[in-house]
Amino acid sequence: MTEAAQTTRKAFCSECGGARNCDVRAHYQKSGDEGNGFLHWWMDWYVLECRGCEHTFVQKCSTNSEDLRHFYNDAGEEDSELIETLSYWPAPSKRPKPEWLWDFGEGIADAHRLEQAIMEVYGALDADLPILAAIGMRTCFDVAAILLGIDDDLPFAKKLDELVQRKKIGGVDKDRLALLVDAGSASVHRGWRPKPKELDTLAEILEHFVFEAFVAPSRRSRLDAEAKKLEGNVPSRKGKKTKGDPL
Repeated sequence: MTEAAQTTRKAFCSECGGARNCDVRAHYQKSGDEGNGFLHWWMDWYVLECRGCEHTFVQKCSTNSEDLRHFYNDAGEEDSELIETLSYWPAPSKRPKPEWLWDFGEGIADAHRLEQAIMEVYGALDADLPILAAIGMRTCFDVAAILLGIDDDLPFAKKLDELVQRKKIGGVDKDRLALLVDAGSASVHRGWRPKPKELDTLAEILEHFVFEAFVAPSRRSRLDAEAKKLEGNVPSRKGKKTKGDPL
């Protein structure tokens, strides 16, 4: 390993959301042989600090003498290099968290309960635990319904009907949320393991519901208050408007 490689390394930064140059704050390597020396393997751990956002994380790099990428170098000669298998801790986000999650819950009693449930869903997504993620999304619906004043003892179908009657959701939203609840129930009772694309769809349904039910009304109220305050500060025109006056 060269001196430059010992001090810097390019890696995926989950905070920046892309490959970044990082400072190597610590490095540890293990190596060994298998099959009477036929296969040699290396395992490196790097503690890295992103040069962009200063996020600190661990990168694990696994290589072995059998996993090679063959290519022609600049001199036109056949060459090869070890293929690196990389993993990270904390794991990079599989799905970006919505920007509104950081100011979620303003003016909502017990909003922390829903926020915590949503964060655990993203934790399950990041850890590649699709069954737990699907179950968690159904739980998020339950918690949200309680915060919206729906009786917790009602079955899911009745909860959805109540949400429609109270104009918290529309008919299309009801169908989507019924699908989200059914998906979570399938994971609970039948061990259904949704695929990544299916999880993305379920997450979008949940995010849309939470935003429209909690975030959008809060933002509208805040904007109305700011607009009213601004209205009192905007000077009004006095006298009659004459021809040629600017609008």
